[in-house]
Amino acid sequence: MKHLTLDDINFPKPDFNSSNSTKGEIVTLWLINWVKYTLEHAIADVGDIIPTKKELAKFLNVSSATIQNSIRRAKNLGYFTSKQSIGTAIADFYSKDIKSQDELYHGTIAECKIKKIVIDENIKLDSQIPSIKELSKKTDISQNTIRFSLMNLEQKGYLEKIHIKGNKFSWIYKKEFTLSKEELLNGIKDEDFTLTHQLVEKIQNYIEKTYKKGDKILPNMTFSSMFDVSIKTINDAMKILNTKKIVLSRRGRYGTIYLGCNDSENDNKTAFMSDTSKQRKKIIQNQEYIYAWQKVLEHLKKYIIENYEAGDKIATIRELAAILNVSPNTIRRALRELFKSGNLISQRGKSGGIFICEIPQADDAVYRWLALNPEAVKFDGMTN
Repeated sequence: MKHLTLDDINFPKPDFNSSNSTKGEIVTLWLINWVKYTLEHAIADVGDIIPTKKELAKFLNVSSATIQNSIRRAKNLGYFTSKQSIGTAIADFYSKDIKSQDELYHGTIAECKIKKIVIDENIKLDSQIPSIKELSKKTDISQNTIRFSLMNLEQKGYLEKIHIKGNKFSWIYKKEFTLSKEELLNGIKDEDFTLTHQLVEKIQNYIEKTYKKGDKILPNMTFSSMFDVSIKTINDAMKILNTKKIVLSRRGRYGTIYLGCNDSENDNKTAFMSDTSKQRKKIIQNQEYIYAWQKVLEHLKKYIIENYEAGDKIATIRELAAILNVSPNTIRRALRELFKSGNLISQRGKSGGIFICEIPQADDAVYRWLALNPEAVKFDGMTN
């Protein structure tokens, strides 16, 4: 095993102007072709560590996020593997044996399912296959994974990508698909044998070993780095854990908490569900977990009542954020409620802005403040 440097990349850089594909797609294909070229010309070997993401980003003149996402996609297709605390290594994708692997690459599962759809629907050669959106819906796999699986099948000569109009493309079935018994067994029949369901089990085991009931767990972004998968895959796994009532996800800084043991650790499933529901209810009712925008909403109403009349144009979102000492996002979320209730309206253009249609009603605390400050309320230009 050796660490490759940028000097080892004796391969043309990608031309971002020669294709209508996104930078991420172009970089992913470049990484795949570079790895193939590197191995075929004995420049590197399986297990060698590629340059760091930061070095590759600078070399290709793209963002670190683009490199990170592209490496992850190529990894899902089987071209790289992660070595903890070392880096990203070249995988033995040529001799990849699906049957002997502990885990299938998510891209491999997608390829299997795409093949099966084309075969089952009896799509003829030189005909158009279903769109990315349709394939994503039929396979229950993200559109990004489907897209790069199609690109991989295109690289293998099974498909041909054609331009339709604008930024839209389609794939034509060019070479007949075949499915091995291993692919049928592992990629099609076992629906739970997917990256998301594997992650659910891994995350649940990690949480149960690391946290106590009621503890706040790591954010999804940290889990994404820990398990080296996309944030969407982590979000999907967390949705399942929420459904199973293992965790309770909350917005913003309140994060996700561990609700306790799962069904297998409790002899009485009904009792567990009841206990979990009580825990969730207790958390939701606890004032500590009221979202920031809900607290700010009442202060915002009070500020509007104090400083404006119906028809007035109010301060901008950034100005309101500075006045109330909160983030613009928090103000934006609170304003959304006032738009829904018809108190405010937004207009575009040079003379546009946020205008008051109707002064909002505040809670009792605000009315008490008004009672002590009668000069704040004016009627027909007179102070009452």
